[in-house]
Amino acid sequence: MKQRNLIQALFLFVASGIMAMVVIGGQKAIHNACPYALICFGALKGNLLSLSLGIASLGILLGILFMLISMFWGRIFCGYICPLGTIQDAVFALRGKKARKQIPLMYERKLILGKYWVLGITFILVVSGLAWISINLCPIYSFSRMPSLGLGLVISILLIPIAGFFVNRLWCRYICPYAALLNLAQKLGELLGISRKKIHRNLERCIDCGICNRDCPMNLDILENEYVQSPDCIHCLRCTQNCPKPGTITKKRNP
Repeated sequence: MKQRNLIQALFLFVASGIMAMVVIGGQKAIHNACPYALICFGALKGNLLSLSLGIASLGILLGILFMLISMFWGRIFCGYICPLGTIQDAVFALRGKKARKQIPLMYERKLILGKYWVLGITFILVVSGLAWISINLCPIYSFSRMPSLGLGLVISILLIPIAGFFVNRLWCRYICPYAALLNLAQKLGELLGISRKKIHRNLERCIDCGICNRDCPMNLDILENEYVQSPDCIHCLRCTQNCPKPGTITKKRNP
């Protein structure tokens, strides 16, 4: 867990430096450092197909790279690299453990569909020539426009640090379109026969105490199967750390 926290802190420092270069230093737009540029610019007028990547070429390539990685290792980008995820972890950690409650799974399974709607709407806006609408609502772009206080920045502040104080990783679970894209990449990997690393529960050692479910930041039902099949797992390993029987929950490839 400490190793993950160090990795998160490192990438948050790097992301903060890049953001400072954009906000203070007058560098180019933040799109080159955002993997969701794969949709915002890659789908724009067929840029990706024509290999004419424009101002967001690095962001588009990063978007493809993390999708490929997710096919083999899951959403480690969300759990270790994404600065928005790290900020949400830090904000939610301010809540006392007794105040932390999970949303019932019957509602969770409906709410997580929201990010696929956001992905679909974003894609339609881009191919329709209205990419500026989704870009102006993007939290990464909105933060890069500070100190200008636009609608996107207000929504981002409400959704990420404020709402994230009450619901752990709300943005990642219900809204983030790139999370939806990574999930689709994992499903594609399964169709191609790629064996992905997943959280594994030793059924013989497990005592079904439910601590893993209670502490999961993505509110996954870890007790449902031997392997966690949900593509929403971010491999934070909090379930392995908090399990009262060491070695019961590990990470291994699903045969």
